[in-house]
Amino acid sequence: MASPDATDLASKEAALHQKYIELLEKRVAQLETVVKQGDEKPKAADVGGEKSEANKEKEAKEKEEKAEAENGGRYRNILRRWDKNAGSHVDQVVSANFFLKPQTKDVAYTFRRVYDPDTGDKGAYSALDIEDPALIRVLKQEIGKYPGVNFDSDITSMRGPFAALVHNWDKLNKRAAVEPESQVSKDLVSLLERVKTAPELQDYFKSRDSNLAAKVVTFDTLWANFAPGTLVVARLFQNVEQIFKVEDSPIPWSTYHSYRHHKMWAWSWDFDGKKILKVEYALKFERFRGTKPITELPFYPLEYHADPERLKEESRARALKFIKATIRCARGAEQMFRYKGLAYADQRNLLSNKDDKLALEDEALDIRPQEDEELPQPKLVDINGEVLVDPDAFIQYGTSYPPLGELYQPEAVYIDELQTNTEDYVEFAEKVKKMDLHKPLDTADDNFVIFPPRVLGYATREKVWGQFGLHLMSDRPDRQPDKFDDNLQLDAKYKSLIKALVQSHEQAAEHHGKQVEDVVRDKGKGLVLLLHGPPGVGKTLTAETIAQATAKPLVVVSVAEIGLDASRAERNLERLFKLATKWEAILLVDEADVFLETRGSTSSASRNALVSVLLRVLEYYRGIIILTTNRIKSIDVAVISRIHLAIRYDDLSVDQMRSIFKYFLDQLEPGCIANRESIDDFIESFGHHYNLNGRQIRNVVSAALAAARHEAKAGGKDGRMTFKHLKSVCEMTRDFQEQLKENTRQQRYNNEAMRP
Repeated sequence: MASPDATDLASKEAALHQKYIELLEKRVAQLETVVKQGDEKPKAADVGGEKSEANKEKEAKEKEEKAEAENGGRYRNILRRWDKNAGSHVDQVVSANFFLKPQTKDVAYTFRRVYDPDTGDKGAYSALDIEDPALIRVLKQEIGKYPGVNFDSDITSMRGPFAALVHNWDKLNKRAAVEPESQVSKDLVSLLERVKTAPELQDYFKSRDSNLAAKVVTFDTLWANFAPGTLVVARLFQNVEQIFKVEDSPIPWSTYHSYRHHKMWAWSWDFDGKKILKVEYALKFERFRGTKPITELPFYPLEYHADPERLKEESRARALKFIKATIRCARGAEQMFRYKGLAYADQRNLLSNKDDKLALEDEALDIRPQEDEELPQPKLVDINGEVLVDPDAFIQYGTSYPPLGELYQPEAVYIDELQTNTEDYVEFAEKVKKMDLHKPLDTADDNFVIFPPRVLGYATREKVWGQFGLHLMSDRPDRQPDKFDDNLQLDAKYKSLIKALVQSHEQAAEHHGKQVEDVVRDKGKGLVLLLHGPPGVGKTLTAETIAQATAKPLVVVSVAEIGLDASRAERNLERLFKLATKWEAILLVDEADVFLETRGSTSSASRNALVSVLLRVLEYYRGIIILTTNRIKSIDVAVISRIHLAIRYDDLSVDQMRSIFKYFLDQLEPGCIANRESIDDFIESFGHHYNLNGRQIRNVVSAALAAARHEAKAGGKDGRMTFKHLKSVCEMTRDFQEQLKENTRQQRYNNEAMRP
């Protein structure tokens, strides 16, 4: 037995159906009159001689009715409902012209209004089946390729809000005005009129012209301004204006749902270290009320920009810089650039914690992110130093795909590998590989305006994988041999030998020069330096000045980053050595004691294994590696045989201490120091009495300056440092050293090799 609700619903449907039949019969009668009258029907006009809005609508409706009548069953309107008894959708013809005698057997298009069984009228949507070959050809000519629409099949289907037609509305109306008496033009006019009255588009067309004139949009209709292929402006990276190209419009496919945001997919070119990529990004429009100026949207079409040509010119200049730094950049030290400013840091260590997931190999990568991959949010970090532009290594050791600013989640970044096989892609990729970098970019090719404003790589000083803005990047510094010659406080004979070894290694690597070959091929190609001695006497500075003198990157790594587990340490060392070789870097393993200690029965198996690991990977390393230690007495004899040069660093001499004081004081602004002459006199006469090392001297100068500034804030002098500030800090440092003097002496005796 049917429920009362079901009975009531059936009754309402029957009444509605009867009313529909009555209206349909009335319309048939109207259409028959239209057919008889033909073109003789008078046109209504208002008092002023111009058509009123009501008359315009009436005339358009009459024109549509006449076209329907003349074309018989050529244009069909169908209502599709769910039949519970049949368990399927049932079509019901509602067009009046269907009952007229057709003048043609062909159907140009069928318009359907489809009702969902659960949501009814609220969830209903419109659909089109375009069947006439001539009409399909015209649409293909005017629209071209459009996502989700196939103009090469016998029937072209679309779903409301018919974005392919709306995005080309003016163009299609212009085409319909060509040869208006031709059948295809009549079909196109009818199609556009039918689409215009679709429920999904009634609100849009009601305000379309006024909104376009005022350059405003509503949330529900903003999609109409973002046709696929449209160039749009966004500020996704450090507020830098960037141009994207729309891939998919932010189309609301359902009028039943109230969307909190619309998502648009737009793409730009990028580079993964091996090939050029089309990377798509999800750009979200958050819901807003009423209308909004289109330029106040977070992303808007380039045509609305205040100066689109200037922005395109800036984008081309940036694209050239991107291409030079990535696609057309030679590997090695050429990948190093100077950087000063903020950058997005994505990973805090040189070696990722992905362990066995990825290895630094030349094999192809699947750079799509893993579904279960945990992605830390990138943070802005201040960078001041060298960066190595290497998107290939970034993807392997940073995140698994190229992020852009804070767009880093898998659902916000997508790479379609299938796009790399298209003709357009191949043609542009070849163009980039072969173009002359000394000539301006092709202004007619908009591909050059859709490159990102950032590169991916590694900051050597801050030890972060990150995104670096091209506008904050400059060319790498030239060789600075004076840094090695003047700033490094080391015996001249050692300096000379170090320079000779480094130059010889460089020449052999660059020109495959003749070297002393090991019995086993590819062994012993690297240069290994061991620096040992007390802290603060120049071991780290030696590595830094060698890098500056050779214009090579300095990569510093600690034992903690490598790891103390033997298997993990071996993997990390192999990866580290591959990176350093690839970048032609000076590799500094600071305080490498744990890898150098003598193996023996009293040592733990894990400690013995770590030394063995270093020995294995060191044999096949081709670059320059510098190991530092304060515990030379415990070094394993097998390690000694792998070292090309070992340098002992003693406590600083009087002259060296004076030079280091001068070096750090010279870095201060003149206005920070009161009476530099008195400070120099103090250092000359008493500086060496405090027995400070280089690191302590740096700390003393910094602390003295801080004390002077604090004194000024407390109502004291002008905040400039005097010799009294310097003397006070020196004395406090000496007092602290005196307290630990015996302990320090014993440790140095146990760890350092004393001179005879």
